[in-house]
Amino acid sequence: MPRISGIATALPPNVVTQEEARQVCERVHAGRPELLRLLRIFSTCGVEKRHFAFPLEYYGSGKSFDQRNADYIEEGAKLAEVAARACLRRAQVHPDQINHLVFVTTTGLATPSVDALLARRLGLPAEVRRSPLFGLGCAGGAGALIRAQDVLRAYPKDRVLVVALELCGQVFTPRAQDPVDLVGAALFGDGAAAVVVSGDGALGPPGPKILASRSVLFSETEDLMGWRFTSDGMRLNLSERVTGFVRERLRPEVGRFLAEHSMPPDHIKFWILHPGGRRIIEAYRDVFSLSDQALNWTRSSLATVGNLSSASVLFTLADVADRGRPREGDPGFLIALGPGFASEMLLLTW
Repeated sequence: MPRISGIATALPPNVVTQEEARQVCERVHAGRPELLRLLRIFSTCGVEKRHFAFPLEYYGSGKSFDQRNADYIEEGAKLAEVAARACLRRAQVHPDQINHLVFVTTTGLATPSVDALLARRLGLPAEVRRSPLFGLGCAGGAGALIRAQDVLRAYPKDRVLVVALELCGQVFTPRAQDPVDLVGAALFGDGAAAVVVSGDGALGPPGPKILASRSVLFSETEDLMGWRFTSDGMRLNLSERVTGFVRERLRPEVGRFLAEHSMPPDHIKFWILHPGGRRIIEAYRDVFSLSDQALNWTRSSLATVGNLSSASVLFTLADVADRGRPREGDPGFLIALGPGFASEMLLLTW
């Protein structure tokens, strides 16, 4: 039964309030009344501030996609290293004790992948087995934990370093003129998270154990979420039907998963939910009959750092581990949704 031995997060230095972000979009979309009418989303989406790798003027300057992507690689590798080093310290693990590196991102392209740069910077063994994951989107952080669990069932004496890096700001461009782009500009931020997952036979500090996991790829849902690739970079695809999907199709899958492990929803102590946005959180609340207290961790993460795509659910997990005061035996349920359309869910116990 693999366990989480350490978790840490990192944020870039440039803090942007929603009002500041709204003002930038107001300038970018001047003369487009159909878009200006949508600016109210900045005050209603549940985000209060976010962190970005660069100052605000960078994002309105119209940099080319190749420049934005090059900046993603350079600054992203730095941010991922900060999170990974902090995580290794918390897990009391030396870099040469890491056997596997699972790296997940969806906001930049790199070959060699960023995890190759990261492995060298951290001093990981030359024999480390790398698994770079791209395209899982917001489900990536949870999905990477499940891949780590799979590896450690086969190699119980090993340790896996999971790193989720997202610089969502690099997707922004003033040439994006679709209402969905405006939604992205109101929701997404930059951040990195790292987790050390240890097998049963690996020594280290105690942490929540991964009791079970499930990945579900839903049929006829490809259009719900994803990227559209253009000559100027990636454009967000996001359907209004996502909240209906959570209410109608996700609920029975979660119910079956928890029932298989004799875990009624009202026994879950910590709900660790990917903060996709205010409406998604409200759908979770209604579907699973959650209290405001149960949603505090997710709402707080959305408010203070925004939606960080794959890293978001790991930020929420870190908050629970650091400030939730979990007791031995407390169960937790972690879930994230992403393009595919897919869900990645884990049952944890402290």
